[in-house]
Amino acid sequence: MKVKILGCGPSGGLPSLAYGFGNVNPNNPKNHRLRTSALILTDDGKNILIDTGPDIRTQLLSVGIPKIDAVLYTHDHYDHMGGANELVMISKKQGGHLPIYISEYDLKEFQRLLYYLFDNNIHKDLFEIHIIEPYQAFFIGTNTITPLKQSHGVNGISYGYKINNMAYTTDWTELDDKAFPYLKNLSLWILGVVSRIECRTHIHLDIALDWIKHINAQKTYLTHMGNMMDYDDLCRELPKNVYPCYDGLEIISEE
Repeated sequence: MKVKILGCGPSGGLPSLAYGFGNVNPNNPKNHRLRTSALILTDDGKNILIDTGPDIRTQLLSVGIPKIDAVLYTHDHYDHMGGANELVMISKKQGGHLPIYISEYDLKEFQRLLYYLFDNNIHKDLFEIHIIEPYQAFFIGTNTITPLKQSHGVNGISYGYKINNMAYTTDWTELDDKAFPYLKNLSLWILGVVSRIECRTHIHLDIALDWIKHINAQKTYLTHMGNMMDYDDLCRELPKNVYPCYDGLEIISEE
């Protein structure tokens, strides 16, 4: 299984309109980060897209507009769902009925963003909506997908996903106790870490490193990184088998 990192940046991207590059080196292209999203290419030929932030059109063009077999949403924030309109073109290109996996709560924002489709029932030809529930596994092709419940701090609830023997968890401060067994013996963990300092809505680097020791995946990659997370600094500091992502990175997950 292969993971393509379409974007690994914070909610404002890097550089952001407010703070520019902050403390990261602007001369390193690996510090130029679009909003966080990933494309999972499974062994049975399925392409699973995680989140559609406002940069998703650029991101999908960068990988040749692949066929999308399903979209998984982590939560309803703009940096993860704001580009939902681009799925209209993807679905039309593919003949309609694009599967969307989303929580019942987050579906309300999806419907609001695409109100012109839902108000006129056009969405029925474009999307197949599947409501996810925590820890209730489902299949895409031969791949087992399990939603993991996460606290997004003061921002409510988000969802991570275990896909076969890898997991993708971002935008969280605490994991549900039920999540731990699903994260044991992972071949790959992609983990959102926004900053080096404490944050009310995301884990910071020191906490992330404690979690990484606890979970002990074969490989861990950091995503959703803000303007304190310089790529070269992280490469020097991170322990063995822990790496920062960069936009365009391809990661192999060995089952």
